[in-house]
Order: sequence, then structure tokens, then C-alpha cells
Amino acid sequence: MSNMKRTGFAYFFALIGGLFGLHHLYLGRTQHALLWFTTFGGFGIGILYEILFSIKKYVREANHDNVILEEYEKKMREQKSPAFELIRFCGQYLTALFYGVITYYAFPDTWLKQTIPSLFIGFSSAFAIALGTQLAGTLGPRRCSFIWPLLGALLGLPFIMWNVDASPSFNIVAFFSCCIFEWKVDWNPEYFPIKTESEASSKKKARTRRHFIKRCCILGLGAFIFGTILTSAIYQNLQVDINGERVKVKDVLADFFKSQEFIQLYQQLSSVMKQLYAFYLHYGFKGIWTEIWTALESQSDKQAYEVN
Repeated sequence: MSNMKRTGFAYFFALIGGLFGLHHLYLGRTQHALLWFTTFGGFGIGILYEILFSIKKYVREANHDNVILEEYEKKMREQKSPAFELIRFCGQYLTALFYGVITYYAFPDTWLKQTIPSLFIGFSSAFAIALGTQLAGTLGPRRCSFIWPLLGALLGLPFIMWNVDASPSFNIVAFFSCCIFEWKVDWNPEYFPIKTESEASSKKKARTRRHFIKRCCILGLGAFIFGTILTSAIYQNLQVDINGERVKVKDVLADFFKSQEFIQLYQQLSSVMKQLYAFYLHYGFKGIWTEIWTALESQSDKQAYEVN
């Protein structure tokens, strides 16, 4: 009973960190947590829908509720493959589109004018689109080989590479990827083990879950990769207004780091650090701390004298 998940805790985590999938991490839904983290709670709409309608069901799944398990088993027996869900399809499409866009724009725009780098950007974007399709599409008892959404994205690759001077058509690529995924999606019998006839009277086996620390590591790695790509996309494309002219932030920063003011500041800081290091070699940490403490006492005495 100690491993039972509580509905109250699930709602609490959803309210304080639902945009980043904290409640899914609590419930052992690592894939869903990663999806929510990288789409900011399903673009804000998904987390709202979950709070209103889905969290209780997720808790029952996490606790291996017999009614929920039997419902899934019944669907698997009666339907050859999962039924088409418009809401899920829209979620897949938006996720794939978002992943593709930030990946495409995470690279320097000068690469688009070179053959090999532009091909690399195109294939990377197609891979990201397929990953978004796969991640959103295989939530729950559904499975599909990653080859199929990737194939769909690659079929749409010409629409990304069509014209480097115009905006690429990510919409078409994401649509192709999602459609082929839906065509090949199947039930995942390992999501909830189905009883055989010899096990009809036995208790249902609990679905094994990754250790909490391992789940955190997986989520952390995914978040790091996503954060790197998103940061690069912002850095490469964010613009600011300077004297009525739109200038990219990366160009502003490049000019700043080349300016005389920055060079002088860097030289001064380097000189201070060298002096501090030399002082440390001679007096150690104790000497540094004593020097800082003496300076603080002197400053305090000076302020007290001025007040009096």
C-alpha cells in the first residue's frame, strides 16, 4: 500500500508544476512528463484538460485499478488496433510541428546556403518531427515503430528544403508523419499485462515501473537536450529594436564582445583574478577570508563613525 498513488498529491503536483509534467513524474509516467516538459503542459491546453478530466484516471492506472485494466483488455480484444482519436492526433501534430520548428531554427541561418549543412538541418528537423509524433502518439497502451513516423517526415522533407529563401512547410511534414503513424499504430500488450486462461483466477501482475531516480535522469537528459535546442533557436533568431532597426541579439552580443569596453573589462577582471590566485597561493583560503573579514569590519566601523 505504500506505493499507492494519491489523487490529492497528483492534483497538488499538477497545480504547482503541471506545465512541466511534475504530476506525471509522480505517477511514474516518464514519457508523459517529458512530453509535458517540452511542450509546456501541452501548450497550456493539455494540462488544463487533465486537471478537469484525466488525473483521476491516471491515478487509477498508476494503482493498477482492476476496472481500468479490464477496460483496456476489452478494447484490445474487440479492436484490432487503437481507434483514431482526433484530440490525440491534434496533439501529435502540434508537438511534431513545434519540435520541427525549433530544431530547424536552432542552426545558424548561414548553414542554409550551404549544401551539406542545409541537408543536415533538413534531416534533423524531420527527425525532430517524427520524434514529436512518436512521443505524443505512443502515450498509453499504444505502440508504433519509430521508422514509420520518420518515414512520413522524410517523405515531406522536400517541403522543408524546397526554398531556403522562403519559410519551410513544416505543416505538411508533420501531417505526413502523423498520418503514417496512425496507419501503423498498434496496441501495446506490455502496457498492461493481459491474463491468460491459466491465470484467470490469479491477481493481475503490476506493471513494472522505472525507479524514481532513473525516471528523473531520463527526464533530466531530455530536458537538457530540449533546453539546448530551444535556447539555440532563441539565440539565433531573437531580435531587438535599436534606433528603429531590427537587429538579431546574436549580432548585438557579437559586437559587444568585440567592443573596447568589454575588452578592457575582461582585462581588468583577468588581472584581479590573477592577483587573487597569487594571494591564495601565498596565504591560502584562511588568508583570503581574514582579508575579507578585515575589510568588512573596516567598512562597518567607517559607516558607524559617519552616523555618529
